[in-house]
Amino acid sequence: MMVSTRAPEVDLDDKNLLELIYRSRPETVAELATTAHADEDETAEAVSRLARTGVISVRDGAIAYATPAKWTAKAVEREVHAMRLTAEEAASRIEALVGDLPGLLRHWAVGEASGDIVPVFVRHGPQAAEDLWYDIAREQSDTAWAVLPDLERFLQTDPTRSSRFAEVFAGRRSVRALVPRSMADNPGLVAIAERYAAVGVEFRLLDDLPSWFWIDGEVLALPIEWGEGWPSSVVGVRSASLAELGRSFFLELWRRAEPVGGLQEPWAPLLSLMKQGVTLDAASRRLGINPRTGRRRIAAAMEQYGVSTLFALGVAWAADGEPTAR
Repeated sequence: MMVSTRAPEVDLDDKNLLELIYRSRPETVAELATTAHADEDETAEAVSRLARTGVISVRDGAIAYATPAKWTAKAVEREVHAMRLTAEEAASRIEALVGDLPGLLRHWAVGEASGDIVPVFVRHGPQAAEDLWYDIAREQSDTAWAVLPDLERFLQTDPTRSSRFAEVFAGRRSVRALVPRSMADNPGLVAIAERYAAVGVEFRLLDDLPSWFWIDGEVLALPIEWGEGWPSSVVGVRSASLAELGRSFFLELWRRAEPVGGLQEPWAPLLSLMKQGVTLDAASRRLGINPRTGRRRIAAAMEQYGVSTLFALGVAWAADGEPTAR
């Protein structure tokens, strides 16, 4: 009796097949089927599936393939592009919601009753924006984020009042301000920014800021007329969900912006080294910092980007355009 020495045919797993292609470098589907001890039609179907993902290409039965580093980079680039498009579309939708909100809140305030669950506050006058913050928000949280398209008003602010703001901000965990790029050309504004930076306020520059607004804890403040750079009539609402809406929009703007003077975020040098394959602890030591400090900085980066793994952080940082490296 004849006993076949040919190995039995097996179901092809795409990942295993790709690994086999890399090891054996077949030139044709037929050659691959022989190497894999698989049916040629089944092999052709599997090769077609792989080709659709972009990891290999096939034409008239001939197989071509590139280094996995190349197609992985292209795949990541596509994902990053998709993330950016999704983020921009989401930002546009959020801006539309935020832009409609002041008018709706203005009408709501007219009929507001003392027992309303979501209180709305309206202030008018040349110092309305500051008054609103002092009246309802300054003791609310350890974070305060603001978008400030028009900074000329700060040049007219009483230095004593400005110092009071700085004193309050000194105790906050996160205070951020988005300001126009033109600020860098005004020595007076730069001096004010430096005064606030000394107590921990972070600044970023961005052209075409959509409107003045700020978020402090559960309080969202908006101009009565969306788009104003420094409003004389403002509305504030204490609502966790609406504040989160404002935060989401702010974070998208913050992602696009550039640190003042090209200053690096504390985690940027670490991520740059880790991108080259250096471990976190090794990168920390190379930069002359304690590995524990390095881990804290990376944890802060994960918190900012809303991710929980180093890989996700790397992708998010790349999607951010690695802004600190500009």
